[in-house]
Amino acid sequence: AATLPFWLVRKMFPFNMGKWMGLACVRSLVSSSPSIRRKKLIHKLQEEKAFREEMRTFREKIEDFREEMWNFRGKIRAFRGQILDFWEEERPFWEEEKTFWKEEQTFWEMEKSFREKEKTFWKKYRTFWKEDKAFWKEDNALWERDRNLLQEDKALWEEEKALWVEERALLEEEKALWEDKKSLWEEENALWEEEKAFWVEGGGRLAGERMPEAGPYQALGGQRSAAFSRGRA
Repeated sequence: AATLPFWLVRKMFPFNMGKWMGLACVRSLVSSSPSIRRKKLIHKLQEEKAFREEMRTFREKIEDFREEMWNFRGKIRAFRGQILDFWEEERPFWEEEKTFWKEEQTFWEMEKSFREKEKTFWKKYRTFWKEDKAFWKEDNALWERDRNLLQEDKALWEEEKALWVEERALLEEEKALWEDKKSLWEEENALWEEEKAFWVEGGGRLAGERMPEAGPYQALGGQRSAAFSRGRA
């Protein structure tokens, strides 16, 4: 089939073709944006899972520290009891006291290490919740943008649907005009046949004039005959 000329395409499709291109861009943004958001959300949930596992480990360390503290207090009470019971046995007492002070030093070193770990933990805790707040803020912004894009896409579809309805109405109107034009051609051809019959009946009196051989139109839209000079009624 031959390619339609540009003016005929514009007549058949009067709406702006650029809107289809814009609609394709919007669809690509809407399809890509949820994928990026899903990847960020999965990464965020993995970080939160690891952080809660670290929090559970830290709580176990707290329980271990409390157990060591209670054990140390028990040793203090035992040491005090030995002071009251064994004044005569000074040498064993001082050896035991020496051992006690070594254990006390070990305990305080353990407490110092624990406090450093606690400080590091709470620093990481504050950083985590700060990043968590920023993440959900960004996620909400992405969700809002996706919702706006979907609304714009819906509005474009509604506009395109209205344009198709309008084009269909125009095609129906054009079809009706062609039907009217066809009826006028048939009526004109019928009148031409009557005039031709009139010329046949009165041909003897008008022998010097040529009788028309065909109607003004042939097969709905033919060329007008040169002998036909009268205007349509």
